[in-house]
Amino acid sequence: MKRLILILKVVIFIVVVVWVIWELNKSWNKIGEIEWKANYYWLLFSAIFYFLAYIPTSLFWRYSMWSLGQHPGIYESLRAYYIGHLGKYVPGKAIVVVLRSGLLNRERTSVSVAAAAVFLETLTMMASGAFLSALIVIIWFRDMQNGFWLTLLAVGLAVCAGLPIIPPVFRRLTKKVGVGRNDPEIDRKLNGLSFKTLAIGWGLTILTWLFLGLSLWSAVNGVGVVTGSLFANGCELMARFTLAASFSVVLGFVLMMPGGIGVRDFVLAQVLTIYFAEKLGNDMALATSYAIVVAGVQRLISILVELFAAAVMFKKW
Repeated sequence: MKRLILILKVVIFIVVVVWVIWELNKSWNKIGEIEWKANYYWLLFSAIFYFLAYIPTSLFWRYSMWSLGQHPGIYESLRAYYIGHLGKYVPGKAIVVVLRSGLLNRERTSVSVAAAAVFLETLTMMASGAFLSALIVIIWFRDMQNGFWLTLLAVGLAVCAGLPIIPPVFRRLTKKVGVGRNDPEIDRKLNGLSFKTLAIGWGLTILTWLFLGLSLWSAVNGVGVVTGSLFANGCELMARFTLAASFSVVLGFVLMMPGGIGVRDFVLAQVLTIYFAEKLGNDMALATSYAIVVAGVQRLISILVELFAAAVMFKKW
């Protein structure tokens, strides 16, 4: 089974790389026809929004630990969260759990509970992101190409990520996978999880998706595409960029690619191509080129922000 999953990942990565090369080759001449006007202020805004995006999820991670009877500090949790974020680029993503739980003060926080809270925070974020994607398509873009299938897929992903975080199910699953195996009080601690915890988690993680949408919008402006008012036409533009950000990240997570590399960028480019085509007179070659460039810029911004945040917080202030 593990070998099959590895083969599937390699195939997906190759398909994505071939698609990028193919599309760039078709539209490279179009790129030369336009005058690029990179706006570094917009790119800086994109980086700031990206950094801010993960504060709500880090707060939910801390809140979930408090719900389970632990008492990590705010900065301590924020530091562990951002440094641990780099672990997503390691295959398997298990290093995220190791880094975050290992960076907390063990006198105040049980390692087993911190690990369980990582799974809870991650699955809650993916569930809310998938649900938000489906909701956005239904409200704003149900007539878009493949809108029905996109909605169906998003709902399916929301259910798959949402079922494991239902308190009774989550308690059983965490014990089944061995979390807290050596902790005799793990049952009592896990009983602190409630539907109130999940409701707060959904609220905070949706804020994260909105900030990621703002980061993407800023990146689009940063490469020279003037988007206009973000909240025009009933917030349609905000919804579009939030959809692109949330759906691409969720799908990248589900396919278990390290950091969502390849898959996230591919999906992001696909969603953005539709938007750029509308702005560029249905010139699909040019729209695809713009979309690939934005996906690449957004990926670069995310890596630089994560490295910068981890470097600044590496020392305990």
